[in-house]
Amino acid sequence: MPELETWAARAADPDPVIAAASHVLLDFDGPVCAVFGAVADRAVADELRSRGAALGVAFPAEAMETSDPFDVLKYAANTDEPTAAQLEKLLQECEVAAVETAPATPGTPGLLRRIAADGTAVTIVSNNSTAAVRRYLQRAGLEDLVRGVSARNSAEIRRLKPSPYLLQQAIAAGGGPPDTYVMIGDSTSDIEAARAAGTAVIALADKPGKYERFARLAPNGIVTSMAELSGGDRAGAARERTAWPQPDRSPTPARPGTRRCSSARRRLTPG
Repeated sequence: MPELETWAARAADPDPVIAAASHVLLDFDGPVCAVFGAVADRAVADELRSRGAALGVAFPAEAMETSDPFDVLKYAANTDEPTAAQLEKLLQECEVAAVETAPATPGTPGLLRRIAADGTAVTIVSNNSTAAVRRYLQRAGLEDLVRGVSARNSAEIRRLKPSPYLLQQAIAAGGGPPDTYVMIGDSTSDIEAARAAGTAVIALADKPGKYERFARLAPNGIVTSMAELSGGDRAGAARERTAWPQPDRSPTPARPGTRRCSSARRRLTPG
């Protein structure tokens, strides 16, 4: 398609987009780590369904069949507020448990160091819970490279991407006009949220079919790996993965009155 080829030539180098930004907004699940990379997301969805059924939620067929925990939460958000809040709380616990073993995305630590060296601020903008994002950053030793976190804190699904709410919240905290920000994400919802918020956007097309799908939305740039943004050194990205700091595997204590996610907790149990 000629129009895609023309766009691809124009957006081939995302470096100037990052260099022109005073603040980077970075998606979490995908660009930073694979949240449920070591825990079956279907098991988490099943746990949410089981808990929802115990609370009296009658899930429709599509919510019963999905393997995506967010799809289950989206339906639960349309029920009464106490039920939605309980299921969102359970999803938070599952996410916090899952990031204890979440695989890191190669190239991202290098990108964060590069951005920090340039004096550019970074805020994580995620539909995942704030608690999970902060726990992962702590576990991976990346806290000092990230200025803020704008993520999920409630069952208010309408505030999550593709809504621009989380990006606007980050922009309000960071200061400056939206056009001095750039969003880096791996989904169409990231692109749509960035456009609605008025920021530039770079898309991570790390799976088959994503490049073509993202190109039709004309982001400011597309990369196929985070290593391309950290200098393009794929060999270095591989070394970075093997040299990743040993994670703090001490379990995150459950807050009083909460129900720890059993599906993720089982994955953390040796043997």
